[in-house]
Parts: sequence; C-alpha cells; structure tokens
Amino acid sequence: MHVAIYLPPSFYSAIAGAIVETLDAVNAVRGSPAFTFEFISREARARSRSGIVFPSKPRPSRKMDVLVLLAGAGTDAARSVRLLDEEIPHAAPLIQLAERQEAVLAATCGAPYLLAGAGVLDGRRSTITWWLKAEARARFPEVRWQPSRLVVRHGRIYTCGAGFSGLDLLTTLLVDLGFAKEERAVRKLMALPPPREFQTPYEMIEPGEMDPFAKKLEAIAKGHFKDLSLAFLARRLGMSPRTLSRRFEDELAISPGKWIQEKRLELARSLLEETRSSISEICQKVGYRDLASFSRLFARTTGMTPGEFRKHLRA
Repeated sequence: MHVAIYLPPSFYSAIAGAIVETLDAVNAVRGSPAFTFEFISREARARSRSGIVFPSKPRPSRKMDVLVLLAGAGTDAARSVRLLDEEIPHAAPLIQLAERQEAVLAATCGAPYLLAGAGVLDGRRSTITWWLKAEARARFPEVRWQPSRLVVRHGRIYTCGAGFSGLDLLTTLLVDLGFAKEERAVRKLMALPPPREFQTPYEMIEPGEMDPFAKKLEAIAKGHFKDLSLAFLARRLGMSPRTLSRRFEDELAISPGKWIQEKRLELARSLLEETRSSISEICQKVGYRDLASFSRLFARTTGMTPGEFRKHLRA
C-alpha cells in the first residue's frame, strides 16, 4: 500500500517521523514490505517548525492508497485558523485526487480543518484538536464535529485530535487495514501506549482575555457555585434578571443558563483532576443536587462519565 504524507508549513517533525518509523517497523515485522511512503509538500525540502527538513515531492509519484494530512496548528487558535485557511487551496487538490483514487484519508491535529475546507467532511463525523473545536464548528457547521473523541472514523475518512494522537490514529488505521497482528508486535517493540478514546481530559481550561463584564461574572461566581443562578448574579450586579440576560446575549453571545452550566463543568473537571474528592462531593461542590443528572450532563458534554474522566487522567 502506498502512503502519501502531506506536510504543510510549520508541521511537527516528530509526528511525520513517528508515522514513517511505525510503517517501516510494520514492514520489518512482516519480513516483506507492506507499505511504501513519500512526503508531499509545496517545498522540495519541507521544513518543520523545529527546523528539521524532509525531502518532499510536489505530487504523489504513484496512486495513493492512504493520504495522511498533517497540520502546523499551534495553540494560538486565531493564528492557526489563518494558516489553515491559507493552506486549504494548496491541500484541496491533493485531497480531491485522493478521493478520486478512493484512498483512505487520515487527518491529524488541525488537519481535519483542511478536509472540511475541501468539502469532504460535509454531513460526516469528525474530530479535531481541542483548541480549534470552537473555530471549526463556527467555520464548518455542516460537519458533525465530535471533538471529545480522540479518533473518529467515518467510512474511509479518519480524523484525530491534538498532537501525538496521530499515533492513535495510525494504530487504528493499521488494524482496520488488516495489520492487527503486526500492529500488536510493533506496539510491543516500540512500547507504544494503549489506544485512547477521548481527548477531553487533555484539554486545558485557560482564562484567556476577558472583557470587564466577563471578569465581574467570574469574580462573583468564584466560591458561590451552589448559589449560582441568574437571580443571584443579577442581585450581585445590581440589575434586573431581564437586563442581565440581555447583557449575556449582547456581550458574551451565550445564555445565562448555558454560561452557568459551563462554569460548573469547568470546576468539576478541575476538581476531578486535582483533588481526591468523591464524585458525589464534587457534584455538590459545583452546585448540582442529583448525582445521576450531573453524571449525564458531564458525559453529554465531555464524552465520558466523571469516573471515566478521572480514570483516564490517572491512566
């Protein structure tokens, strides 16, 4: 099978190298070549963000069986989106060629954004690195985004989340392509971690830049999660609930109820990660009375129950 690996500007050399080393290890375990591979890029010498150079070709030298798309997305979401938007016109012809050749499409980190930009994800399920999920949803609402998942398969299209989840994508792909035996052997030889299902536990909750109104809300909410409600916030801010609701919509583009829910779940995630409090205790601390309802809401938002979330982090 021939694997083409697309290298956009500022890609991660560690991911590109890990993919070809793993494929080469599969060849070695089999004792005969199962895979050939080559790098595709706009540059003859594609330079990674760390400065490592990969010899590349402008187009595939033969029919593709698998096209792997990397992306140079960093944690600066606004800059990443600009770079990805600039890259879509260059990546789209290659993606469309792979589609015509009925190749498997595999996209890592921010590269699902490139697939969406090429129009191949419309109506399909996909994940993306967690720090681009809001931007991806806004830019491509036709895609059925599932950003809590680490790897998502929809037909011949595979997508994965942040950074080194590219290894999870590759091992999933190897099993699906009929190389389960070789994948197990390579996993042992290279001491690869077991496959993971979710990327939610790896998300970082960053305060970011907040306007004065949002800062006031954050300050009021801190330490008062049991009492948090629209009426409580309105009293503390000295305005009517109706006026406060309008300010939420006008300045934060969110309803008060949704904002309160998000803040409670952010605190719950922090407590699950940083404390030994029981899930029942955490449920009470963040302002929910019914443990079953809290667990259902947490699972609907993160893709896993509070217990699974904590277990995933400790693993």
